[in-house]
Amino acid sequence: MKRAAFLLLLAAAAGCSHLVVLHDPLTAAEHNDLGVAYESSGKPELARREYRAALHKQRGWVRARVNLGNLEAAAGRWPEAERCYRRALRDGPGDPDALNNLAVALLRRGGSLIEAESLAARAVRGSGDRDSIYRATLAEVRAARGKR
Repeated sequence: MKRAAFLLLLAAAAGCSHLVVLHDPLTAAEHNDLGVAYESSGKPELARREYRAALHKQRGWVRARVNLGNLEAAAGRWPEAERCYRRALRDGPGDPDALNNLAVALLRRGGSLIEAESLAARAVRGSGDRDSIYRATLAEVRAARGKR
């Protein structure tokens, strides 16, 4: 540690203005949390970068994949959101957020309402603290099916 501090001081004294970090000290969870903070602050591109960094550190992490899908959905890019949610479900087949959000993506882009209803119903069965959100999605899908 002392050697690293010495090298930093030596580089600064020599006029080196660029420092290259070869190791990312953040965990996947920290990158994801930073992405959530950026997203909450209205900085979707920075959020996207952090969610991708989280996935780079922990490939198959459902939460980061769902968050990435949510960014796409917020921008109205429903096919991209659908891809993210489907990938999240490959990594975590019973994840209620991924199930629910994929149902919403299918509903918004005019996809299969039969599939959307099945996904929303599975989200309700596996729900916990978001039960009312999943039930609202299921009701919206069923209402849309009745109109078609």
